[in-house]
Amino acid sequence: MMEFHPGKCQVIHVTNKIRPITFIYKIHDEPLETTPIAKYLGLLLHKKLSWKEHINTAAKKADGVRAFLQRNMRTCPPKVKKQCYTTLVRPMLEYGSVIWDPHIQVNINRLEAVQRRAVRFIVNDYSRSSSVTKMLQKLDIPTLEVRRAQARVTMMYRIVNSLIEIPDCMHLLQPRRSRSRRSKNHSYVVPFSRLVCHQKSFFPDTIRL
Repeated sequence: MMEFHPGKCQVIHVTNKIRPITFIYKIHDEPLETTPIAKYLGLLLHKKLSWKEHINTAAKKADGVRAFLQRNMRTCPPKVKKQCYTTLVRPMLEYGSVIWDPHIQVNINRLEAVQRRAVRFIVNDYSRSSSVTKMLQKLDIPTLEVRRAQARVTMMYRIVNSLIEIPDCMHLLQPRRSRSRRSKNHSYVVPFSRLVCHQKSFFPDTIRL
């Protein structure tokens, strides 16, 4: 039987109650640490289900790698720089993004800023009058926001067609009834929720695409 070490376990309370019920959880009679943020499979989970801390951490880490490349690869050709960015930096900005894809513009801009700085490094153009959007188009690099949307649609396709196993999720996909012959084969009802964190979660937000 697997045993858990108390020092490596944490408790995080996810609730909207003003006065949540408190309880001291223990393992081997040792109380577990209660924390507002916990790391799980490389993602930072916040008790308010906010992804701000995770996004800031990922952006800071990726920007550090981008700065390292910029210091050490100044004379490399753009093709090599682009390959390094897409291999070493961008994956940090996209890890698990189908789960935490942000809807708040500040968080979206935080991630895009890292890529825009990387693009300037790739083309070696730091002029304020230069258009980063045109640089992105020239390098054929889509925005991170577009790539996250594509990743969510791809994940939804895999779920619907049983190409990936996610237990107990199909009840979230209720087919939409439509009398129109032009309706799509896979059209689903957007799950109702009063909470923004649920409205902007994977299934409701991807169905809206």
